[in-house]
Amino acid sequence: MNDFTELNRIIMCPHFGSILNLIPDAVFISSREGEALFVNNAWETLSGVSASDIIGKNVRTLVKEGVFTEIVNPKIVATGEQAMTVQELNGRNVVINGYPVEGNNGNVILVVTFVRDITAFKNLKQEIMKQKELISSYQRQISTIDPEVVFQRNGLVAVSHQSQSLLKKIDTIAPTDAAVLILGETGVGKDMVAQYIHTHSLRRKKEYLKVDCSSISETLVESELFGYTAGAFSGASAKGKKGYFEQASGGTLFLDEIGELPLLMQTKLLRAIQDQEIIRVGSTKTIPIDIRIIAATNRELIDAVNEGAFRSDLYYRLKVAVLKIQSLRERRDDILPLIKVFLKQLNEKYDKNVSFSNCAEQKLIYYSWPGNVRELKNMIHSIVVMATKSLLKAVDLPSEFTATFDCIDPNHTSHTSMFYSSEDLTKPLKIILQDIERDIINDAIATYGSIAKAAEVLKVNRSTIFRKTRKHETQGSNF
Repeated sequence: MNDFTELNRIIMCPHFGSILNLIPDAVFISSREGEALFVNNAWETLSGVSASDIIGKNVRTLVKEGVFTEIVNPKIVATGEQAMTVQELNGRNVVINGYPVEGNNGNVILVVTFVRDITAFKNLKQEIMKQKELISSYQRQISTIDPEVVFQRNGLVAVSHQSQSLLKKIDTIAPTDAAVLILGETGVGKDMVAQYIHTHSLRRKKEYLKVDCSSISETLVESELFGYTAGAFSGASAKGKKGYFEQASGGTLFLDEIGELPLLMQTKLLRAIQDQEIIRVGSTKTIPIDIRIIAATNRELIDAVNEGAFRSDLYYRLKVAVLKIQSLRERRDDILPLIKVFLKQLNEKYDKNVSFSNCAEQKLIYYSWPGNVRELKNMIHSIVVMATKSLLKAVDLPSEFTATFDCIDPNHTSHTSMFYSSEDLTKPLKIILQDIERDIINDAIATYGSIAKAAEVLKVNRSTIFRKTRKHETQGSNF
């Protein structure tokens, strides 16, 4: 049986097309002369060209028609070796890898080409490179920041776009007498914002009192807020006592964690705010007050309202001006300035000169900071107190910051900035794709700070990332 007969027998096999249609990669088969003999369904979908428009045409003609920009068939026929090219096909970035099929006489009779879409890889790679460039630019800019300038606004650090926008709202609200409701997770700095508002208000020369509603016993809330008369209850002072509302009259009263107030007290609080008068416990006499209320909570008050745990009328009375402070992980541009500010303060306090390496800073920036600014400040305090050297590297950070990922070196241009070099063209497709996969996973972990986040961005399970990192480790990758 000659090669031509064998070739026809293979292609005319009734199961030949069905088998190749099971392959997820696009398959293009051409003859020794370059005639298109077969394409599978995946190739039609990827190229946007139907098999009927391809079969029988020469690959050189397809280049002229713009289907391909480059072909591997002639090279494979001439050398008898596999060949690869990267090009665009129907607007998609693809890797084309061709393999020779030899006949009985050892000559190439078929070229089987596998085409794989790498557009998603390229887009992700470009996005990661943009992130690298942004981080590099940001680190260069942030290194020139004077902590005194950053920290000049009564302790408010506002470098990120989110914080700058919030500060503009605060500056608009502060000079008014409007009630303010500050929302945000625990530790984001709600008390700092409240203090700032008072300092920049017309009441700045008057009293400012902070009351933590969650720390007052339910039986004492009313007497603490509104005061009591002599002999009002067992253990009461013989002289009576002013409550926080009276003490802060003329100034500002900051009610922190207002969502923890019991419903009965919410009713009395609403009356005091609306009428600007209070009644001490044990008395029937009203006492006029002049007070501005700033309230804060880490709860979703509207949910509490819907659940009947918070009065709707009090909620709407408080939300005249609402400020939402985002968590630290949502405004990462503030992290490094905050670190510099806290380092400056604590270095001066303890007469030290502690600083962080670039890699250590990156790990701090991409940490999730569940405790927000409070956690950051306490962590810096602990590190400065315990530090025995001036420059702290990533390995010197507490264990929660030592997640395994490669730090981004802004001065290093990796070979991964392009998909392929001339040397790559000699590698098998399997090895090339493994290299791409390794680099993308490596960069994603470095950019987003954890395997869990990298898995989320790459839309795969964490177990997949773990498995692939272990696989690449055994193959000598740089994980």
